[in-house]
Amino acid sequence: MMQTLASAQPDILQKLIFGETPAPSEAAAWSDGLFLMITWFSIFFFVLLMGLMVYFTIKYRRRPGVPAQPSPHHNLLLEIFWTVVPSSSLIVMFVLGFQGYTSKVVSPDNAMELKIQGSKWSWIATYPNGATSPETQALSRVVDNENHTVIEGKQYPIFYLPENTDVKLRMMSTDVIHAFWIPEYRTKMDVIPNRYTGFGFRTPILTPGDTYVHRETGEVMPGRDMWVFCAEYCGDDHSRMAATIRIVPQEVYDQKMADWSVKLSPIDAGIKIWTQLCKTCHETDGTRLVGPAWNSFKNADGEFGFGYDALLEDGSSVIRDANYYRESILDPNAKIVKGFAPAMPSYQGQLSEEDIDNLIVFIQSLSDRNPNAGQDAGDAEEAGSDTEAGSDS
Repeated sequence: MMQTLASAQPDILQKLIFGETPAPSEAAAWSDGLFLMITWFSIFFFVLLMGLMVYFTIKYRRRPGVPAQPSPHHNLLLEIFWTVVPSSSLIVMFVLGFQGYTSKVVSPDNAMELKIQGSKWSWIATYPNGATSPETQALSRVVDNENHTVIEGKQYPIFYLPENTDVKLRMMSTDVIHAFWIPEYRTKMDVIPNRYTGFGFRTPILTPGDTYVHRETGEVMPGRDMWVFCAEYCGDDHSRMAATIRIVPQEVYDQKMADWSVKLSPIDAGIKIWTQLCKTCHETDGTRLVGPAWNSFKNADGEFGFGYDALLEDGSSVIRDANYYRESILDPNAKIVKGFAPAMPSYQGQLSEEDIDNLIVFIQSLSDRNPNAGQDAGDAEEAGSDTEAGSDS
């Protein structure tokens, strides 16, 4: 419904309000449609109420020689009406807004996970294979005709994503609070220290008109650029904290990943840490040791593995997501799984953020709810040959 409402509005109105044409996605269209619905709803009732106010002010104004009518003391039906109607309208707005919100923060199980790191004043994206993009482009260019040179401004990173793909962002800040904002998707999410946040979206299918100019060769290439900004004031260069998301054909993305491949993948790095620090307490084949296993399996105590609920000693439950494992590594006594003793030491200060990320990626690869199943299948197969004896977390 919201997508239909958004597309029914003139492009000029959307550009006037939002400044950017939305990405061809249901989530962006939903945001535009809901915003425009609330805008027209507010305009309608503003005009109606102000018109009634002016009318009643003139109709019931005080006139010489005409006694003023006494004000009514109570009108039950009127009070019910002006309470129920506005409240019902707000409930509709809340429900539609909540649906739009959940569609962005809850990603499909097979969504590709892209790790985003914010710091003053730049963005870094890490792909499922551990690679980071070395490519950049300038926000502005100035041509010096006298010296026949081009002067470029600050360079911003380019993050490549394949078309028609579900993407899930896992984000963290190394210093202050930032906010990862993609205007074309009408979505921003705070990026904070010591905790993972994120949202998801589906990249559009490229059309013949979606092109960009290659920075070095000047060749026109198939693809679509989307700007990323920081939407939370974070200091001196806040306004220049930007990046580009470049949507490209799948084969172009695959070639980029091959060109940027790293010597040790995140899964392999995670296996190395597991072997050195975790293997004595956490197996990967469902075997119960001092701590719960890390792989997907089910027994009398419930289901285990990344993406499944963990039943805690206090009777509550929590989803085993990236935040859960990160907290368990740094503060293992915060949430104790039922049936296990609080025997794990803290690895605060012993593992870097990259180490923690790699360990979580390895844990994810052991689960049938691995968000990067399609991206690191090859790594997982190699990991399986090294961990047939078992692994768990």
